[in-house]
Amino acid sequence: MGQPRRIIVIDDERHIRDLLQQAMGPPDFEVHAFPDGGAALVKMHDIRPDLIVCDVVMPGMDGRTFLKQVRRSRDLADVPFIFLSGTQDDAQVAQSLDVGADDFVDKPFHMGRLMAKIRATLRMADRRRQDALFGEVGSAGTLPLLKFCEDSRLTGRLTVTTATHRRCADFQGGELIRASVDPPEAEADPLDALLAADSGAYKIEQRPLDAEAIKEVEAAFARSAAPRRPEAEATAPVAGVPIPPGCLDRVTVRGQEIAIETEGRNRPDFTVTTVVMRAGQVLRKIESAWQHPLNRREDLALARAQIVRQHERVVAELQDLTAVPSPAAAGDVEASLLAWALSFVAEQARHHLGAVMTVALLRQTHRAAAKEQPVLRAFRVSEDGRVAPDRDGAARLPAGVVPAVAGWTAAFLRAAAEIVAKVGNVRVRAVTHMLEGELEKCGFYTALERASS
Repeated sequence: MGQPRRIIVIDDERHIRDLLQQAMGPPDFEVHAFPDGGAALVKMHDIRPDLIVCDVVMPGMDGRTFLKQVRRSRDLADVPFIFLSGTQDDAQVAQSLDVGADDFVDKPFHMGRLMAKIRATLRMADRRRQDALFGEVGSAGTLPLLKFCEDSRLTGRLTVTTATHRRCADFQGGELIRASVDPPEAEADPLDALLAADSGAYKIEQRPLDAEAIKEVEAAFARSAAPRRPEAEATAPVAGVPIPPGCLDRVTVRGQEIAIETEGRNRPDFTVTTVVMRAGQVLRKIESAWQHPLNRREDLALARAQIVRQHERVVAELQDLTAVPSPAAAGDVEASLLAWALSFVAEQARHHLGAVMTVALLRQTHRAAAKEQPVLRAFRVSEDGRVAPDRDGAARLPAGVVPAVAGWTAAFLRAAAEIVAKVGNVRVRAVTHMLEGELEKCGFYTALERASS
């Protein structure tokens, strides 16, 4: 026999709560009744209900306000919801359904009819959950799961559950939006905790794209595409869907003006290309591609966001080099120079690996290398995959950091090539051509050759 379905009942009338508790008893149901929404919200995450039955009109927090609060929680956003109400006003019924309820039952209600609606709503939720994948974390850890979510362009959640923790990664269109750990681990990064998980049960849930989330992405794009940034010419539309406009910026790096231009094209898959130029000469070309062309309007906001994210990531990497370095002691090396070199190596690998896998491998290899070379703790890997000096780190580091960063770079490329062989063809000197002279002078290329042999 399966576990009882957990039902939350919220109604300010005690006799209604008692009636529903009597009707929905074990072994099929486990009922938790509350007189108001505020009391229920305190216990919601502990109960993790399978369905909520809630009155509409209540003193204090009404049912519609309560439902909006529930839908804001990522853990509870998909819980089925049935409203109870004594109103016969069709407009109020429609308004209740518009805010996200799954069904509406009039008071006074026939218990048999209500129970039929509850069972039907639970069956519908079960069918939606059939899209989920379940299994045990294998010997390779969580990396294959993260890659699957990215390659599948998942909109949903990866959850890894152990006896002590529940680690989650939320995706939208294959992009990792956030990672979380429940209960939180002190001084532990949630993504690092997920990457470190080598056992447990996993669940991958797929969710439909949320219209409100699309609006948020579009708003973010509008904010990023500020007037200071002239837009590159858009390419011709495909299947009635226009390619979003590109971005153009200029950054002065060590007295030289660098132009950064990003645009999207269908070639034939949708590809975002960023070109870094100095005096008309192409220094770097960075590409990321989908596995299909942009030909659906529902993908337009994601395409816009990808163009802006890639562009601003490259601009930020170059801006890291604009700061005037602090006075150097003999033999010291500028930390941002080495961080920039590894960032652009990772950017090149990203085209083959994908964003999530690139960040995962950078963090894994950094953690392993820092155990042998503590000086590497002066660097951090951001959530977008940029390597940068730690916030509290020095602007300059002893020369011994060069072979340490070179070793980290070699370890990252080896790990990446084990997943996608093409990464083994990355030519670091060509990737870092813009600062080749400075990297040569500090001995980075020589140290990299040694570490790679």
